[in-house]
Amino acid sequence: MRKLFQLTPLLELLEYESLKIIGPYRFIHADATTCSFVYADYHITVNADSVTINALKEEMLHLSVDNLQELHMKKTKNTGVS
Repeated sequence: MRKLFQLTPLLELLEYESLKIIGPYRFIHADATTCSFVYADYHITVNADSVTINALKEEMLHLSVDNLQELHMKKTKNTGVS
């Protein structure tokens, strides 16, 4: 059963084909093969053969990827989204 209110950051990777984040984030960049954003004090970059943004809402980002090449997460120095 899903929570009614999400109180902590949630990053969900399903079968290396779908990435969903719930909570405040800062969108940085997207193109046909890359998406980049800051979430919960991490800078996250997704590289794949194809990256599609399914949803881009105030506190939710949902991506579909074809042939995931790299998911890179780097801790930021207190410059993330609270």
